[in-house]
Order: sequence, then structure tokens, then C-alpha cells
Amino acid sequence: MADYATLGHFLPYLLGRRLQAVLWPDSVPGRISSLFVLVLMMGYGAGFGVMLNHSDSEKVAEMLPPLLIGVNASLLVSALLVDFLPMLRPVTRPLPEHFPVSARQNVFTAFLLDLITLRRLIIVAALLVALAVAPRHALVPGFTLLLVLGAAALSFNVRLLFALRRGWHPLLALHASSLALMLWWLAHPTAPYHTALGVGMALLPWALWAAQLYWLAPYFSARYLPVETGATSSETLARLPLEWKVYARKTWMPLLIGLLFKVGMVGATGLFLIDENGDFESQGFFYFAFLPVIGFTYANNNLFGYLGPFVANELQRLGLTSRLLVLYARIVGPVVLIDCLLSAALLLGLYPARHWPLLGLLPLSAAAFSSLGLWGSLYQAKPVAGAVDFGALRNNASRVMSLCTIGLAALLYFIPWWWLRILLAGLVTVSAAWPVREVLRNNGELRRSLWRGIGA
Repeated sequence: MADYATLGHFLPYLLGRRLQAVLWPDSVPGRISSLFVLVLMMGYGAGFGVMLNHSDSEKVAEMLPPLLIGVNASLLVSALLVDFLPMLRPVTRPLPEHFPVSARQNVFTAFLLDLITLRRLIIVAALLVALAVAPRHALVPGFTLLLVLGAAALSFNVRLLFALRRGWHPLLALHASSLALMLWWLAHPTAPYHTALGVGMALLPWALWAAQLYWLAPYFSARYLPVETGATSSETLARLPLEWKVYARKTWMPLLIGLLFKVGMVGATGLFLIDENGDFESQGFFYFAFLPVIGFTYANNNLFGYLGPFVANELQRLGLTSRLLVLYARIVGPVVLIDCLLSAALLLGLYPARHWPLLGLLPLSAAAFSSLGLWGSLYQAKPVAGAVDFGALRNNASRVMSLCTIGLAALLYFIPWWWLRILLAGLVTVSAAWPVREVLRNNGELRRSLWRGIGA
């Protein structure tokens, strides 16, 4: 009888703690960042709803189908990136083995906890706002919401199979067909069977989830789950300098994701969102992908945190010296250069000549972001440890510095006057003189703060 105890005593507690950890973390910067992103996405949802209310206009009606394809595809791809790169995010028992709870109830609890993430909450909030603003067009954000939830169920189903070491189970083929149905629905937004296909796309992952819960959930116990050895594989990068070995091992995944996002977003905008006159039909997050933002928000704003042992050795032997500044320049410089060259190649290859002046934003943003990155690496350093996890990347750098970088990118892109852009980027770049001065003076307070920040 113990195997069939109810979840009433602890499920609300677990869900409440999970929601609090996601939306209201312990740190004040974390709370500010979560609320800012939530409000920002709700604003985007309101704007999306307003656009749907004006879908009768010729311009909006022409722009809406490719925009919906891009939005829905990006949401689906991001769901898979979070859970499957660079490795499967594991499905583990949320309750100890000795708790009087059945394996099925453990799976159900694990799914609910897995479902609650900041990314999903802000997306759902944005879509609900769009539904409230444009109730007459509820099918559009409604099906997008069903796609997000269906992708969450699909991801959990596949990861549960691998957690149980049943990667070649017949259900995997059905999960693949579910993904194929989602992709087919995305690719045919104007087909006459689009609504019926959307209903099938939304229901199939949940039907498979129920089947998997009934069929395989009883094996979700210590008797059947494989024992984790904790062994990790390490690859040597013999030809690289020591600091590049440390940097590459910890940042290869965020940098790769940033480059893929750049190619996808900038490429899709150039191919599908440029009208006959060469104007942007929707600028959206173009500036976020075009400028070298992701490399800083995920990695270079906390460079010394990623290089923790290396920097700790420098501090212990020599203190703050120009060697740390040279180290920052040797690593950040090539990374930013590659990012900017890729943006320039995409702009010159896919966009009309009238947009080529945007190339001037690349050196301005590179210099300004590098200055902010130096501030963050010295004054907002935090330790980075554990396995690389795409879902936790936003926690590996200061949220305050990340918001500053994103805000500066938006200002540089949307300000219409070049003289003001140059002035703003110049002021931010020159501000790096202060941390440079403190490093060259071997400031004791900064040295101790950096030592604590990198977790030494």
C-alpha cells in the first residue's frame, strides 16, 4: 500500500519552492533580472497582440506568415537546445527511494518540476498577454502556446527514455513522428488543414506522454535505474596556450550557441524579412544577433570567473598586474573579432547595400562591450563550476552586466544619429580607464574582491 501514497503532502511544497527559485531567487540582481525579462516579454506579447488586431492591413497580412514561422521555429529550436545541448539534461528522481511514493508518481513529479523554467514561464506569460490583447485572433498565440507545451512534453519523453537506458524503444520512433508533425505544421501556415494539423501536433506529445507514464514509469526506481559513476571525459587541446585550454573547455558551448543563433537569426532576417524596398519587415531581435552580445552575456562578462584557477594563481603569485589585462585582451580580442567578421560577412552577403552602414556598429559595440566585460570580469566575477549546461548559462555571468550589455546594444542599434552612437560607445569604452588604473595600482580591495568572486 505504501507504493500508492498520494502526493498531496509534498507536491505543492516542491512546486512552490521551484517557482520561488525560478521567479524570486535569493540574490537581488537575480530577482531584478527575472522580473525585467518577464516584463520585457510581456511587452513583446502585448505588441504581438496589437499586431494581430491590425492583421487586416495589407502590410501586416503579408508580414505575418513568415514572422509566425520564425517565432514558432525559434521557440521549438530553443526548447531542444536547452534540453539536449551539449548533452541530455538528465531526468532524475525528485524524491529519495525510501519515500513511500510510487515510481509513476515520481515521474509525474519530475515532469512538473522539469516544466517550470524561467524560459518557459516568460514565453507562456507573453503568449497569454497576446491572447488577452487579441482575443479575436486567439488561435494564433493559442497554437504557439500549445507548441511550447508540446515541445516540453516531447523533450521530457525522450530524455526519460534515455534516463531508463531505453534509447531504442519503439516509443522513440513515435516521438520522432511527433517532432516531424510539429515541423510540418510550422512549414505550412497557410494550408487548409493547418488548424486540424495543429490540434494533432498539440495532442500527440501528450498522448505519448500518457502512454509512456503507463508503460515505462514503473521502471523509474533504483532497482532499474543505472548507477551514475560521475566520470567525465576530458579532451586535451595540446596546441593551445594554457589560458586558452581553460577558456575553451568551459566556454565552447555558449560561444557555439551564439554563433549558431547569429547565423540563424541574421540569415533568416536577410532571406525572409526584407521587403521589396529593402526595408526590414520586422527588426525584432536582429540587433541582439548582429552585435556581439551573446558572447559577452554568457561568457566574457565573467572571463576571470571562467579562468578561475588560472587567475587565482596569478593573484597569489603577483597580485593585480598588467598580465591580467593582457590576458583579457588576448582572449576577448580574437573571440570578438571572429564574431564581428561573421556578422559582416552575413550582412554583405544577404542584405541590400542600403543596410551596409550598419557595419559601423560592429567596432563601436566591440569596444564598448569589451569595456563592460572588463568591468564585469573584475568587479562582478563569480565562480563557474560543474558540467556545461545550456539552461544554466545565464547564471554564469553577472545579470547586472548582462542587462547593461543588452541595453547598450539596443541603444546603439536604435539611436538614429551616428554622432550620438559614437559618443555613447566612446564614453563606455573610456570608462575602462578606471578598472585599468586600479589593476595597475594593484588595488588591495579590488584584489581581495576578485579573489572572493572567483571562488578561490
